[in-house]
Amino acid sequence: MATKYIGERQKSRKETMRDNWEVMKPFVRFGFKALTIIGGALIAIVKLVPELLEHKDQPKKNDKIIKI
Repeated sequence: MATKYIGERQKSRKETMRDNWEVMKPFVRFGFKALTIIGGALIAIVKLVPELLEHKDQPKKNDKIIKI
């Protein structure tokens, strides 16, 4: 429970919520930006995996002729 001082008025619920939002806003923005970066990286990785598997499946051609 917060300390009450003489002459201090009680904050309404709306004012308390606004104050809390002002404090938390930078953390929320950081969280959204971090999720965006991580999501973009995961999407890029998922797109690369099929391409890498296609390259592995192709047999190597030994068209080289070695003359002795």
